[in-house]
Amino acid sequence: MPSLSVVIPTSRGGPDLKACLESLAAEHYRELEVVVIDNASQPPVDTHGLVAVRVLRNDENLGFVGAINQGIDASSGELVLLLNDDTLLEPGALEVLVETLAAHPSWGACQAKLLLLEDPHRLDTAGSFLTSTGFLVHRGAFEPEERFRGSDEIFAAKGAALLVRRRVLADVGVLDTEFFAYFEETDLCWRVWLAGWEVGFAADARVLHRLGATASTLPSAFVQFHSFKNRIRTLIKNLGAARLVWMLPYHLALCIGLVIWYALRGRFDIAAAILRAIWWNATHLRGTLRERRRVQRRRRVSDGDLMRRIMRPTSLRTLFSYARN
Repeated sequence: MPSLSVVIPTSRGGPDLKACLESLAAEHYRELEVVVIDNASQPPVDTHGLVAVRVLRNDENLGFVGAINQGIDASSGELVLLLNDDTLLEPGALEVLVETLAAHPSWGACQAKLLLLEDPHRLDTAGSFLTSTGFLVHRGAFEPEERFRGSDEIFAAKGAALLVRRRVLADVGVLDTEFFAYFEETDLCWRVWLAGWEVGFAADARVLHRLGATASTLPSAFVQFHSFKNRIRTLIKNLGAARLVWMLPYHLALCIGLVIWYALRGRFDIAAAILRAIWWNATHLRGTLRERRRVQRRRRVSDGDLMRRIMRPTSLRTLFSYARN
């Protein structure tokens, strides 16, 4: 089995992280390196008596992205598993996840089957796909897990349990440093696809996830600002020129529609967060276009070929239901 580095960012520590590390220790993976990035947790993370762990402590919260990139840089495994601190690996999940990636040499990354910790018979997600609106549709969300028994390709994996080849990271780069949190794994997976790799879903690698354990501690406006900001930047960076010309205006029009929708319902904090996300992208456009040039220079697959594989039709009603929730 290839050497494996597990990178776990945390700003909470506590019993969730302890349970996650205990589930890792039970895997008995031969060449395993575990790096925990303590994003200024109070009290500091304590891993005494748990699986051999290297803890990197930050004096301030660098966000999910800053911590993950820090952990990737400090690790050495041939494969890198990005793992949330609120996950539990079911027995054998680690080896199955690695074996699934190894069995698909065209895959640059793959996601485990994420199940709801509170109800392991239902899915968190079985991967995400792009829609013509620029928003994602999350396959299998909250559906019975037995519906997805086969491993297959997806557009974007969820970063709660995402396995990536280190040589792919060397090719496409790590997470976008302008992203504090949210949508960073979609941007990474999109770049993996553009570089000629694929992204997969490992149906037999079961990982339980306490959905929203970190997000529930954050203000909704904070979450929405970063989600919308990062999604817009991702579209600008990764879409081909012809598709960008119509999809970006369409996406921005829908964002304005959501601003109005939230404002009419008295959620002025969320409406303002979306407007700030649009304004951030307007004021940082030069840097985003610089990143776009870098991404497009490395492109090995056309939008025409790619979109047939990563896009799924969905209704506006479905997307607005995501917004309401």
